[in-house]
Amino acid sequence: MARAHGHHRTRSEAMAHHNRQVAGATAGLLLLVSVYSVVIGPDGRLWFAWAVLLLACAALFVVR
Repeated sequence: MARAHGHHRTRSEAMAHHNRQVAGATAGLLLLVSVYSVVIGPDGRLWFAWAVLLLACAALFVVR
């Protein structure tokens, strides 16, 4: 029977969706930092960007 108020995800579907979001955010940040490192070159800001990437990934996993 269809639900009247739209589609509700099961817990496993919600977790799979979250994992795709985490993977997408991680890939996007990794690409951004990689492009930055190629264009600008390695310096203190590059290490800061890698630290931000690591913290963002850790935060995404902790939030869930």
